[in-house]
Amino acid sequence: MKWSRRFAGSCRRSGLVSDKRWWDEFWTREASAGPALEGDGETWHDLVWKVGLEFWHDLFEKQAPGRKMLECGCGSARVSQHMARRGYRCTLLDYSERALATGRKAFDASSLEGEFVIGDINHLCFPDGGFDIVFSGGVLEFFDDILRPIGEMARVLKPGGVFAANMVPRKVSIQTIADLERTMAYSCRALFQRRFGDVFRRVRYVPAYYPVNSLDLQDYVDCCKRAGLDPVVGLVTSPFPELALPHLGKKLYARVMKGLLPQWRKFNLSQSRWTQIWGITYTVYGIKR
Repeated sequence: MKWSRRFAGSCRRSGLVSDKRWWDEFWTREASAGPALEGDGETWHDLVWKVGLEFWHDLFEKQAPGRKMLECGCGSARVSQHMARRGYRCTLLDYSERALATGRKAFDASSLEGEFVIGDINHLCFPDGGFDIVFSGGVLEFFDDILRPIGEMARVLKPGGVFAANMVPRKVSIQTIADLERTMAYSCRALFQRRFGDVFRRVRYVPAYYPVNSLDLQDYVDCCKRAGLDPVVGLVTSPFPELALPHLGKKLYARVMKGLLPQWRKFNLSQSRWTQIWGITYTVYGIKR
């Protein structure tokens, strides 16, 4: 079956215009940085992606019945890029045309093939049981009712297929403490540049204006089970926070992170109470019965 880097079509459903406008504006800002390509592992950002991508690839290789993958809310499409390079047939869906254009540009930059579809995660336009893997990254935390999108993603999975998602919640974590350091650094910079109106601006990893829900990890796990996934695994991951460091400091920080990769991976698989408090992101996956 030939896959192409084309705009495959639309399964648009009328939704909340304000939501679509918010995402269009968000991805307009993100697109200004250029296509999202895999980095060289020399920054915090690169290493966070490296560990996450390796985790998902290992899980899909072990658990998925095949290599047909749907990414819902694809955005920059970094996960699909990683999997497409390894022979997976990827379909990428997003509600925002600008987000989808960002993902398509990244695929083109890497000479990868995939299907790109405009659609609503609450009403997927795919038949039942069409995919071996359905992945969603950084999307579900923006829904108050997560059962509906999870149910739709489970519906289009084959029996034995893998549902996988990660979320960046607004929770107390090591990043909460790191945000204090980032706020101080930002305020000092604003004061030095005489931007006095920004001196007292608080910097948050999850900005206050993001419409993120207040659900905890168990809420996501419970909804996955209600959607027909079993077993379901919920993890709190990412022990290293983003910091505001000078260039040399960023290099040294990344070097420390690289040296602790084995411990980092163990942390991500731990389900201890300490991990749940310290960790920054939620990771959930399950198998369709």
